[in-house]
Amino acid sequence: SGCGKTTLLKSLNRLLDLQEGVRVEGKVLVDGEDIYDPKTDPTRLRKKMGLLSQRPQVLPMTIYENVVYGLRIHGEKNRTRLDTAVEKYLNEAHLWKEVKDRLHTSASRLSIGQQQRLCLARGLAVEPEIILGDEPTSALDPISAEQIEQRFLALKDQYTIILVTHVLRQAKRLADYVIFLYLGHLIEHGPADQVLNHPRYAKTKAYVEGKFIEEPAIDRELNLVGVKSRSVNCVHQILTAMSTGQVLKVLVGEKGEVENIIQSPELQNHNILEMRQLDQSSWEILIQKHAESYTI
Repeated sequence: SGCGKTTLLKSLNRLLDLQEGVRVEGKVLVDGEDIYDPKTDPTRLRKKMGLLSQRPQVLPMTIYENVVYGLRIHGEKNRTRLDTAVEKYLNEAHLWKEVKDRLHTSASRLSIGQQQRLCLARGLAVEPEIILGDEPTSALDPISAEQIEQRFLALKDQYTIILVTHVLRQAKRLADYVIFLYLGHLIEHGPADQVLNHPRYAKTKAYVEGKFIEEPAIDRELNLVGVKSRSVNCVHQILTAMSTGQVLKVLVGEKGEVENIIQSPELQNHNILEMRQLDQSSWEILIQKHAESYTI
């Protein structure tokens, strides 16, 4: 909790723009487009990315009007097309059979689980390319949560789904690709099997095993910014003089040198605790001297 998951999602559909006092720097590229370019239309962007919040946000209107709300905003007036959309997207959200005979009753009378599936149908109705899910099952009972999960599995071939969760079991059930965030930093990312079952870095490994994550004490620092040819040798020499268990922080100025250090055979008897990008031209690697196997 509090590691930046929701902030990341809000940066993707520019809901951060709506928060007072927020300043955004850098770029977010979606299909090669910088969505923070002044020329980008946030309304068009948000149509492309549907957001399913932690708690259902049904609108104070009927079930029918909830589903067609986005379509009406974007100019759809044809009743036949609206009717078709309501049935289609309630079916995709696995809700049609439960509500087809009460479409014109208040959405607030639905159960919480049904409301969440209604919100999913409302988001799908504007035909997004990407679905953002901000812990969308955390407020639901196990049966309702499973129904939402099954919808995601059924829809993932049609949409890109970015799902935030701090429930490890859910990530294991649903994820194809995993990003692990901790205290605002991207610690590790990769295919789900790799990150969840064979993590490269110590913080990921600790989290997956349900252990408390401790920040390592730094015993030595080595600045290799601007050094290219002998960076691995420099790291090896420093580690040789250190005691087992001590931690070396290495600053590197090129991504290629980061890979050289992490993958170097000369360093395979040491532990890569973490690799962090500090800015566009510098990286930080934490290496623990370890006399046994190399366990990134």
